[in-house]
Amino acid sequence: MATRQRPIWIVRVLITALLAFLIQVPPVILLFVRKFADVPGPLAICLILYAVVFGGIIWWAWRLFRKYRRWEPRQQNLWQHLVWIVGGWFAVIFGEQILNMLNYLLYHQTETANNQMLGRLLSSNHLVLIIMSFAAVVLNPIAEELIFRGVLMNFFFKNESFWLPIILSGLLFTLEHSSTTLISYLIYFYLGAVFAFIYRKTGNISNTIILHAFNNLVALAALLQVIH
Repeated sequence: MATRQRPIWIVRVLITALLAFLIQVPPVILLFVRKFADVPGPLAICLILYAVVFGGIIWWAWRLFRKYRRWEPRQQNLWQHLVWIVGGWFAVIFGEQILNMLNYLLYHQTETANNQMLGRLLSSNHLVLIIMSFAAVVLNPIAEELIFRGVLMNFFFKNESFWLPIILSGLLFTLEHSSTTLISYLIYFYLGAVFAFIYRKTGNISNTIILHAFNNLVALAALLQVIH
């Protein structure tokens, strides 16, 4: 398969680091949305900025992914798509249950620091709740899969590479999520590695976007049940 010449490694590192930084900006903007919830002018600016930043991240990551993609999607019918998505979700649930149990037994932590932070934000303001819910199920899965699977895995590895891009994808994915214990880091590493494995096996980023979105939807429903 013909692929475009990639930039020199330092440029690739800087681009990936910038994308990883930018994806942390929307939650910060939400803090200002909460602060200016009753002030129409600044609130409108924050909402526009939020949309522009998220839209810009997705657009840039999509362009990089399309330009430097090394693994073309394998032909899959609807049933095969569902097998990968549903099978991936069961793998995620099974692994998360074991790791969450270990996290509680070793550190007496019932949820990760990342989920605790999300819970506080979700319960702070109705507008924030609506925006975060939409982002969690739609925007974050698209942006994060394009960055940590689409860009990262295609940017740094040869066509025949398999396990190394999966491991690196899992590592960088876990660093993007707040964690205070070794086990909670492993939870996000495992999650990212499952997504990366599915992408590497199928070459189809839509499989992992849908799986990521569904996993976030289930996690969001659990968080909302707790805070309400």
